[in-house]
Amino acid sequence: MKITFVPVFLCVLCFHSCVITALNNRPIIGVVAQEMYNRPNYSYIAASYVKFVEGSGARVVPVLINQDDEYYEYIVKHVNGILLPGGGTYFNVTGGFADAGVKLYQLALEMNKKGDYFPIWGTCLGFELLTYAAADRVEHRLRCEHYNEAVPLDFLEDATTSRMFGNISWDLMKILMNEDVTANFHHFCLTKKNMTELGLAEDWRFMTFNHDKNDLEYISTLEHKHYPFYGVQFHPEKNNYEWKEGKNHPHNANGVRTSQYFANFFVNEARKNHHEFPSEEEEKKYLIYNHPAINTSKQSFFMQIYVFEQ
Repeated sequence: MKITFVPVFLCVLCFHSCVITALNNRPIIGVVAQEMYNRPNYSYIAASYVKFVEGSGARVVPVLINQDDEYYEYIVKHVNGILLPGGGTYFNVTGGFADAGVKLYQLALEMNKKGDYFPIWGTCLGFELLTYAAADRVEHRLRCEHYNEAVPLDFLEDATTSRMFGNISWDLMKILMNEDVTANFHHFCLTKKNMTELGLAEDWRFMTFNHDKNDLEYISTLEHKHYPFYGVQFHPEKNNYEWKEGKNHPHNANGVRTSQYFANFFVNEARKNHHEFPSEEEEKKYLIYNHPAINTSKQSFFMQIYVFEQ
């Protein structure tokens, strides 16, 4: 359903009050790695996700998979937010992406319940992992087909009071509503019906829907109603940072603007806490700068990746 949108300034989510302290201008985002099936004992992060947050003024710490609880507890105490990227892995892999993501979600949930503002962003597979974690690992995705297609978003009225879109400019809102600026590359979908049956609709707000090639209506953006957890089924990072020929990545000016909007929004959410490493030397040990970006443009649809040995 198309909507008439009036931008509003929202004082949102401090849980106990609407007073936000001075923002953190040195935010660090933890980006979660994924398993590599052609290289056992290795994991990777697509460089486009790193650039996505760096382009909005944040630094990146790679979050490794197959680690113990103490490692993930340390990470969330010292970074300012978590990004769950898209990809092509399975949720039932022991010690893999899903195990790490579920643990991080649980830790973030407890932190936010105690008033520690800690955001999570999920893109595509990471979007699906958010609600998988919220559902206590009950699988509720449907097979669908929306691959290599850029489309506008179909907004619901709830978008006007959401944190993700509540303060967006009308100009940018019209672009998202009418232009093919969201890149879709997914084979699974979340539906309102499945989310409602699991009781997840009580805690999650659905802002936009889209339809796959078989006309299945699916949720394309959502956010938690009480905590700063956000997900998009499409890939905003591809608009600005992936260049594979033959892929529908919206590289035009408006595609770039929308990508930047989502990155800015998430990083600004991460500025609302003041987690930091105990020292500059400790911080340097964890940053992505310790790892080289590898050119994979000839053999992958990612231009560059970072690789980590477990």
